[in-house]
Amino acid sequence: MFDITELLSAPSDDILAKGGRGGGGGSSGSSSIRDSWDAPPLVKAIFAFQVIWFILLLSESLMILTRLKLISKSARSSKAPYVLAALVALVTSLFYLFAGIRLRTSYSSLPGTSNLRTSLNLSAVAGFLYDVILSFLPLIFLWIGHLRGLISSSVVTGSASRNNSFVSSTWKKILDWSFVIIVLALSVAYSALATHVNNMNFNRELTATQQLNYRATLTGLNRAVEAFFILFLINVVVSLICLKVAQKSAKIADKVVTLLLSVSVPFLILYALEMLVAEIYSSTQLFYDAASFALALVIIEGTVHFMAFMGLILTMKYASAPASAHFSDYSAVSNASNAKGAEAYGGSVGYGGGYPVNQQQQQPGYPIVVVATPYQTPPPPPMVPPQQQGAWGAPPTGPPPMAQYPQGYPYQVPYGHPNTQSWQR
Repeated sequence: MFDITELLSAPSDDILAKGGRGGGGGSSGSSSIRDSWDAPPLVKAIFAFQVIWFILLLSESLMILTRLKLISKSARSSKAPYVLAALVALVTSLFYLFAGIRLRTSYSSLPGTSNLRTSLNLSAVAGFLYDVILSFLPLIFLWIGHLRGLISSSVVTGSASRNNSFVSSTWKKILDWSFVIIVLALSVAYSALATHVNNMNFNRELTATQQLNYRATLTGLNRAVEAFFILFLINVVVSLICLKVAQKSAKIADKVVTLLLSVSVPFLILYALEMLVAEIYSSTQLFYDAASFALALVIIEGTVHFMAFMGLILTMKYASAPASAHFSDYSAVSNASNAKGAEAYGGSVGYGGGYPVNQQQQQPGYPIVVVATPYQTPPPPPMVPPQQQGAWGAPPTGPPPMAQYPQGYPYQVPYGHPNTQSWQR
């Protein structure tokens, strides 16, 4: 989104004609009546890319909806951000559709007055759709980050209490929704004012003073939307990076966060840079090729939107899978290299577990052995009544092997047991 108020003083064109909002508009070429669509090559290229992005994003929206079945019913909360992603992808595809129709209408053979009125209406619709994209696209990634942070917090390790990320905190959710409300309010205000100015400009009701005042107001709103949206994207990038760092320090592997950082986040950064550079360039250059400028924006923003949703699609396979802890730090499950190995010791990957009792040790005269899961601090071993102890104060066959107890929590063998030295070695 960049400054689109440069044609405010041109009575024959609408305020959104130059460049377009969010790369969705066309060029500032002539809108004269033609018998066939013999628009300039750059305008045809813009229209072609808008059609391509419409088809690809519509396909991604349908793909997200069809892949919702990959998320298990037990993880219903994980479906919510992907439902929102499908809706935003659909809105994005419609944005490119209406922007392409608006561009095509500008070079159609319709009567001049009807042509311009249709272009104004399509510009208003496309502007509102772009407001939805700006407000809710970053929220999808923050919502997923919040859910993954909650899941990671449930994977309790020895350092989990010190490495919980702030992404899942209440104040962070308030901050994220504040960004959504601010960006949506400012962008809708911009679209409403631009539509009003377009109508006044169409009816030739603008004076020279009003033109200058509206130009200044629209430019200020435009830059405010851009500033808060860039901060919104920075919030997304910093949140996901901090969540990944917290998971890494707690020895938690989460494929969802890894894929988002690898696929989607680089293009979100590109989105912020593109918006900043476009605003600076269009504000500082008095003369430039608007058609080439609009084509570059359509290509960049379309690629950003496509790859952002593609990253979300790739994570859906793992959306219902909890984060898993690395087991190398726990002698109780040193031979468990995957989730099945952890479950063999009573652990449940991601959501912790209880303290299962080794059933083979529940015999008269034997202590009840507590096998700790790798996600929780084990309780002390139960005391064995003296009447159930052997001659040396322990089971006749000796204590169980060392591998059944978590590292740093050795079983206390009564003093004087003949197998003390060999066992503790």
